[in-house]
Amino acid sequence: MDYLPGYEEAQNGAVFFPIPDSGYLKINGEDRLSFLQRQTTNDIRKVTLDRVVTTVLTSPKARILDLLTLIAEPESIGAITLPGHASETGSFLRKRIFFMDKISLEDQSADFNQVDLIGPQVDAILRTMGFNEIPERDGIITTSIEGAPVRIISTEKHNYRLLFPSALYNWIDNLLIQNAAIRLTEESFAVLRVESGIPRAGHELTSHYTPLEVNLEKLISDQKGCYTGQEVISRQLTYDKVTRKLVGLHLTSLAKPGDKVFPPDRDHAIGNITSAVSSPRYGFIALAVINHRFSQPGTEVVHQRGEQSWSASVCNLPFR
Repeated sequence: MDYLPGYEEAQNGAVFFPIPDSGYLKINGEDRLSFLQRQTTNDIRKVTLDRVVTTVLTSPKARILDLLTLIAEPESIGAITLPGHASETGSFLRKRIFFMDKISLEDQSADFNQVDLIGPQVDAILRTMGFNEIPERDGIITTSIEGAPVRIISTEKHNYRLLFPSALYNWIDNLLIQNAAIRLTEESFAVLRVESGIPRAGHELTSHYTPLEVNLEKLISDQKGCYTGQEVISRQLTYDKVTRKLVGLHLTSLAKPGDKVFPPDRDHAIGNITSAVSSPRYGFIALAVINHRFSQPGTEVVHQRGEQSWSASVCNLPFR
């Protein structure tokens, strides 16, 4: 395949990807924690000034509406939303506010930019930006640049989300480039994401699926009270009712999101491809949500588009 800008550097150097249409909501008021606790799947009580909590906003039928990363501020909670979801999520949450709730909600998406940083050399770049410490997973650290707060959130080893005022975008963009970080294209970012098995808005993170069907079980707490969608999620867990599962597929031809997945006898469709890329390391690969009975690694399946079909095999995530 053609050269992918930043692909190799993500393994050995440093790359960055500005998040398009990034979202940031601010929830104010003394009832902000209890309000968010009854809306989403994770235990919001774990949010601290140096630790974020990622949680799923679900419908009454436990379908995914948004994935929120919650940040504690002195008098409020900030919520990073999925790209393009801030306005809709803000409207949804406002409708959930009871008349006795001491809550207000602001959409501050236009005030902030977000950039993903990836690669083993990112830590060194962060130190040049004034981050004397590097947070561990789910940790958050704030520094001041040009008098404005800039926050770094660790998502996993050598993977971070940078959150900063929009006025600093050009400054940060130039600094990253001056430090030899490569700006990823959408295509390069997609390949890295699929290889890592990370679900994304509009692909796996949609109202077609529940959190358990797209491998978000770590974002569900059983140590909290009721929340919207809890009854459905509890039944899925208690009675083994998770009938679909997000898996990786090794393909023999490049797929497209929406292609159907069938068993070898092609008797009936067992799921859909949700993301598909051509990887320099692994060839044609995809993410798919399929019937859990066919989710064991090594299972042979068929992916089909119209009248054409190709062989494929199921594999664990992330791709190895």
